[in-house]
Amino acid sequence: MHEAFIQSYFLKKDETIEKVEQQEQLFVMTIVKKTARTFRKAAHIKITMNTEFTSPLPKKLASYKFTTNAKRTLHETNDTIQQWLQQGWIVREIRYHIDGISVKEDNYRIGPAYIEAQQQSEQQQLIKQQQQMQALQQKAEKLTLPELFQHAIKWNVLPEQWTIKKRMKYIEFCLAFYALSLHKELFDFKEIGATLHDTIGGSKVFDQERKAFLAQLEQSGIDPTLYGLVSIGKIVPIYFTGNMQNSLATYAIGAVHATTDNAVLTSTFTTTNTTLWLVENRAILTRMAIETEFLRQTNSCIVCLDGQIRSAHKQFIEQLLHSAIKQTIIWTDTDSSGITIAKYAAALVQGTVKIVGRDYELYHSIESYVAHVQEAHEQEQQLGGVEQWIKWM
Repeated sequence: MHEAFIQSYFLKKDETIEKVEQQEQLFVMTIVKKTARTFRKAAHIKITMNTEFTSPLPKKLASYKFTTNAKRTLHETNDTIQQWLQQGWIVREIRYHIDGISVKEDNYRIGPAYIEAQQQSEQQQLIKQQQQMQALQQKAEKLTLPELFQHAIKWNVLPEQWTIKKRMKYIEFCLAFYALSLHKELFDFKEIGATLHDTIGGSKVFDQERKAFLAQLEQSGIDPTLYGLVSIGKIVPIYFTGNMQNSLATYAIGAVHATTDNAVLTSTFTTTNTTLWLVENRAILTRMAIETEFLRQTNSCIVCLDGQIRSAHKQFIEQLLHSAIKQTIIWTDTDSSGITIAKYAAALVQGTVKIVGRDYELYHSIESYVAHVQEAHEQEQQLGGVEQWIKWM
């Protein structure tokens, strides 16, 4: 009998099983609602008579994605539905209106065989995850990970919103990343997956999580470029204007230029400019770039952060700061992401730093900027012009 199953998943408040009858290898349970003032038929439930289940879950049934509370209308033949009922995969629930006669709902819901199959699958998945964790721990021990990597793969430092599957994949990524860095001085992001999985498509195994995994690495204090990562599997552009050069090209004031993460990671950039502007949005860069006389007179160069400071931006900025730069002016939106960008940018700067706030206010430390900026606004709302820009300098 399946009274306990019905009580757990089907009965509502004040409902009880009044009668159980047999019908074509099924139990038909009459459900009544019983209170001090009410006694009426609430539902009929048809459930298998079987108590032991061994058959695999039918593929067609799996497509309906049953959950414990889901109610479904099945688009199958009567024979198929009857077979699923008798095997315990589903339960038929017929609910009545207050009169106890006219049908209010007639649906199919999850059955005891389905619940048991789910529990077995979850148990198998748990065992598999435990085995995978043990394998990862053994691999980590063989690699003799540096302290930074040991900390990076600790379970409690990973984002709470990540699923168990994503956490384990990240740990696998970290181990594969470090193992590859031991054998190659320079490598591409896609080589991490390709080396780990020597099969067609292996190079793409971490593509979906690339941004999140690299960000998590950096948050743990690990700069991927220092371990040999020269490309993240796609071209990252860096937009700028100013007098700059590297071993491959020379750039001059008068136009917006672009380089790539690969160029920055393989060739050092230098500048003769003394003022570095770090702006969040391309609109600011293009507006300031046309003021060539201003840039020339103030000896300024401008780098666009494009909404976030990536590894390539970071290295590009650090290279320029080791040139002739004397002061850095940071100009971002004042929303939460803009403030975060300003913090990261300020952390890179050695020497004088200025941060542009609301209403053309200028702050001389990131602490003062964060303390005073209250309302969010975009850079373009106070773009200003040459006269204002000179005041900030």
